[in-house]
Amino acid sequence: MTLEEMKVLARQGIKMTHRYFSDNEWLIMRGNLIVFEDNVTIFLNDWISDKDWVNYGWSKYTES
Repeated sequence: MTLEEMKVLARQGIKMTHRYFSDNEWLIMRGNLIVFEDNVTIFLNDWISDKDWVNYGWSKYTES
């Protein structure tokens, strides 16, 4: 899934993960803020700047 597709779902409160995340890592979005599983919050543009890997590789997080 692409970054743009991920943002749509994450803004709906759906937990999203990336192929480079650990098994227990996920994020959701509130507007332009990313909220990680540990409640760390950062602006989307600050987090993705200079990270080409974020453009692809997203999927819905499933609890194990």
